Amino acid sequence: MNLGSRERRLLLVLAALAGVAALRGLWVLAAPAPLPQVAVVKPAAVRGAADRSSFGKGTRRGALELPKEIVTLALADPDRQPGALAVGRDPFRFGPPPAPPPPPPPTREELARRAAEAEARRLAAEEDARQRAIPRPPPVTLVYLGSFGTEARRIAVFADDKGENLYNVRVGEIVEGKFIVDRIGYESVDLKFVGFPDEPAKRLPIGG
Repeated sequence: MNLGSRERRLLLVLAALAGVAALRGLWVLAAPAPLPQVAVVKPAAVRGAADRSSFGKGTRRGALELPKEIVTLALADPDRQPGALAVGRDPFRFGPPPAPPPPPPPTREELARRAAEAEARRLAAEEDARQRAIPRPPPVTLVYLGSFGTEARRIAVFADDKGENLYNVRVGEIVEGKFIVDRIGYESVDLKFVGFPDEPAKRLPIGG
């Protein structure tokens, strides 16, 4: 059977409409059913309704009245997270936290060790004080520059540590009231100390 151009266009339009209707029907069948919305009655409204609907001695005092305010619960979004909660005082803890338990008392061995350490520290402090109290010869502050003269009358030449004063000294003489020239050599001198006769002489080389 041969169809005209008009009949072919009508058939194409009808086929397109049928396809759209079929897709819509499949989409409706595949979509989840919406959750019902539950009406929650506030406690105050419930109490008012109960008071007004109470019975006494078999006689009805008032008819049950509907609440004036109904809150709708949105059950379509069950995964909604509650807002952030502020951290506050623990309601199950009263007053400051308990103090930690005291440390155990030291044992007899620990007490003996502490006493021995304290005694050792005391003895060390006493020895250090005794050593500081012992007189010591002064440090040598002279610089030996050399010597001149004959073997029998040799003279040593010294300078102070600042280089401001020069001293020409023979054997047995005292320099700066602290040092005694004990021996004069060609390259060194031996000095002893005033007030310390038992202290050994200190050798001072040229330039030292």
